[in-house]
Amino acid sequence: MIMEQRPVQMEKGTYVGRTVREHIFGHIITTETSYAEGFTSDWHYHANPHFSHILHGGSKEMIQGQSDLNVVGDGLYYFPGIAHQNIGYQAGTRIFNLELEPGFFKLYDLEIPSADLMFDENAYLNAKGLIRAMKEHYLHDAESQMGMDQICISLIRPDEKLYPEWVPKIKAVMQECWDQPLSLPQLANELGLHPVTISKYFSRYFNCSAGEFLRRIKVERAAGLIRNSHHSLTEIAYLCGFADQAHFTKTFQRITGMLPRQYERL
Repeated sequence: MIMEQRPVQMEKGTYVGRTVREHIFGHIITTETSYAEGFTSDWHYHANPHFSHILHGGSKEMIQGQSDLNVVGDGLYYFPGIAHQNIGYQAGTRIFNLELEPGFFKLYDLEIPSADLMFDENAYLNAKGLIRAMKEHYLHDAESQMGMDQICISLIRPDEKLYPEWVPKIKAVMQECWDQPLSLPQLANELGLHPVTISKYFSRYFNCSAGEFLRRIKVERAAGLIRNSHHSLTEIAYLCGFADQAHFTKTFQRITGMLPRQYERL
């Protein structure tokens, strides 16, 4: 799609919606924004990289010739300078935003996540820390600064390196077969590897165990269902492969920092 106007740059802490609540944690800015029903934004881009979590509603988003529906429960990433437009916000749309200033990356000697993350449907940003960051935004106490820094480091740190070649392959298999029983021998057979190789090196490239990676996938899917379905929490637990609601609740809280019921009520 050809833009009919020069895109507008959104300076730090500003969004096309109305700011409901904002907190500043050093080089991190968290903002909750709301949007009028049917509102369509100008083409715009952001000066700083930021993450968004849709709490209610959603919109159609145009970006680089593509159009996608951003729906409640989605975790999104925006690379600075890439223009996009949001069309037809739904009634009651409310979004949590997490913005990182240049000083954050300088302080911790980190790179800005690449633009590729914007288009990665399996980034699992909610389970990697976005919901946990949202909890700190609402707590906003004396400990939140340190907690938010730690969460953001984990959130932007890459899950994997570009090598060896089996790393993206095993990720794809686990994403495709997340709701099926998996074992190290099965994964090894699928990829032509020795089970010991996976056991020894998985954590190096994914920063967690294989079992924990599967739990993150399940929690990510559960987060979307909690906010975007009429299923009970018990039904969601079974739909996402948990043995029972107690196991689901415990895992969801450990990974996101919130109980499923707390997240549901935001």
